[in-house]
Amino acid sequence: MQLQVLQALNKWQRRDFDYGDADCCQFAGFVVKELTGKDYLADFHYNSEDEANQIIKSNGDLEATVSSVLGESTTDINSLPDGSPVLLDLPEGSAMGIKFGNYAVGLVKKGMTKIPNQHISVGWQVWK
Repeated sequence: MQLQVLQALNKWQRRDFDYGDADCCQFAGFVVKELTGKDYLADFHYNSEDEANQIIKSNGDLEATVSSVLGESTTDINSLPDGSPVLLDLPEGSAMGIKFGNYAVGLVKKGMTKIPNQHISVGWQVWK
């Protein structure tokens, strides 16, 4: 699975952080789509930080928003295969990423970054 995750990460086109195109959710969604073939973000359309925050607020928070699409989250991060979407608790706030070994990989305003697993709060099983 790690090879498939690496291939998906390499397919991600680097570009400036831009809500609705190149943000943490779009990044995680891209990787999951590459691995599963399913586009979980097809019904989510936003073009600004304000629009993204409105979607999140309408569901309560980022975890609830992601759970509305992916189902119940788990705190058993070790049970998730590489490439699984995960919620990261960062000093700047919550963000989405994907699990990759003992790390998460996420997209922040400064670009793609590797984040220690201790910052993963929950994740989602997208392979049944």
